[in-house]
Amino acid sequence: MAPHVVLREIGCRFELVRVDISRGENRAPAYLALNPNARVPTLVHGRKVIYESAAILMYLCEAHPEARLMPLPGDADRGPFLQWLFWLTNTLQEDLQHWWHADNYLDIEAARHDMKIVAERRLGRMFSQLDSSLGQGGPYMIGPHVSAIDIFLVMLCRWTRAMAQPATTYPNLNRLIGLVTARPAWAAMMLAEGIDWNGPLAS
Repeated sequence: MAPHVVLREIGCRFELVRVDISRGENRAPAYLALNPNARVPTLVHGRKVIYESAAILMYLCEAHPEARLMPLPGDADRGPFLQWLFWLTNTLQEDLQHWWHADNYLDIEAARHDMKIVAERRLGRMFSQLDSSLGQGGPYMIGPHVSAIDIFLVMLCRWTRAMAQPATTYPNLNRLIGLVTARPAWAAMMLAEGIDWNGPLAS
């Protein structure tokens, strides 16, 4: 979702190719030749092939500095941008994976249940931390202007929609979600991918 939104924000031409995971298309030989991890998304730009959402975001933002979605080297906000991007993908997203895909980590159902409980408890602390940070310096993660960090975070916020306390229950996060999802690029992404915020848990 986030790389798709950024592609629309920067205004470049691109072709969207659907990879249906439910049908195993991510494990087809042609796709594995691009991304041996069998995960989405994958960006093909000329002869370059890039996977991992955070890496794709940085690649696109650096290639299109005019979109102002990422602070460039030397900018005072560069450090906080990199800090949040790596924290979101390495810490927050990892616990979201534990909640959504405990079966990838554990074979015993009772252990998977416990993993989900622990993950949701940890996620609650993380979202409280994010909400507090936004309350101190928002409305966006690194100040008054939207960046790719906000788009990436809102994508992860959608992953909480089936939890007891989804991200929308935190006031500052909910405000950020509203700001990002109101952007034309986000709306166009949702329409093109045929999903909505409260859609099926498989999407």
